[in-house]
Amino acid sequence: MKYKGLFIVMISAFVITGCIYVNESEDDRHNDRAQPNAEPTIGQELLDLERARSSGVISGTEFELAKQAILDDIN
Repeated sequence: MKYKGLFIVMISAFVITGCIYVNESEDDRHNDRAQPNAEPTIGQELLDLERARSSGVISGTEFELAKQAILDDIN
């Protein structure tokens, strides 16, 4: 009975240690991802603008004006 308890404690320690190791690895992978507050690229801005126009959030005229403003900023 004494060895059974020791065996359960040892297995539990291995499981907990493995979980901590896996979580540290996942955190390292998350650090390589782009920051959520990073500036969007011009391409992403244009895609978002197109989605807004196609879903009816903005009109075709508003789309053209905003698109031109984005393109003017790069020149």
